[in-house]
Amino acid sequence: MSGFRRLILTALLGSASVRAAELKPETAAAFDRYVKVAEDEMNKHKGFRDFLWLDRQDPKQKSLVWLGQSTIVPLTTLDHGQEIEVPDGEIQHWLGLAFLEKATLEKMSVVLLNFNEYFHMIPLQIMESKTTKHEGDQYEAFLRLFKKQVSAVVLNVNESAKYTQVDPMRAVIACHSTKIAEVEHPRNKKKLDQERAEEDAAGYLWRLNIYLRMEEADNGVYVEIEMITLARQTGGIINASRFLNGFQSFPKELVQGFIAALEYIYPRRR
Repeated sequence: MSGFRRLILTALLGSASVRAAELKPETAAAFDRYVKVAEDEMNKHKGFRDFLWLDRQDPKQKSLVWLGQSTIVPLTTLDHGQEIEVPDGEIQHWLGLAFLEKATLEKMSVVLLNFNEYFHMIPLQIMESKTTKHEGDQYEAFLRLFKKQVSAVVLNVNESAKYTQVDPMRAVIACHSTKIAEVEHPRNKKKLDQERAEEDAAGYLWRLNIYLRMEEADNGVYVEIEMITLARQTGGIINASRFLNGFQSFPKELVQGFIAALEYIYPRRR
């Protein structure tokens, strides 16, 4: 047997033993701590000159975004200068930056709060979406996420979202996942409501928080898409889920999907 075939066989045989990955209380607690520190930092910046993450960076970076150079950067939240350890888990923290020419805060808020259209906006990562409840500035939404690959992954996600208008030119939408379940038969469209029990889940995604900041300025709207996720820890040469699925790239791809969707709705005028 060749070395490559042996590698494939090992991964396949190993998948049964590594597939299940139940979320441990200490892992969830570490994520909650990370989110609290991150949100506390976000809440410090509600002023005219520091609302956006971009406002606190080199001014050249904001100018490049205004010129149409959308970008995605990785972030790490520190607690009193120290990294927050997450036992048996992995946090990803991404920030997408874009400027939508001729957009307004009012219209952008309508677009980003219309969860019914997310699956049209971001079809490569979201196959179904809908608003399940809406009262005032509070929303409940359902998102069916998927990653098309050798071993497909489909996740049923419930999100709780709150819209906050800071002032006439600035607003925030904060979304927190309340349930994430893995679909048992991801390739069977008739069985997408059948979910694995938590103890049998692979841990592709345990938490999904999305923060959408909008500021109307400079004849358009700056949008920041900040995403914090929790999944099982990856690592090792033969991690079957990583080898076959590559789902660890999904959070960044979802941020990219948001940016691509908004730039399609508000194309830059040449």
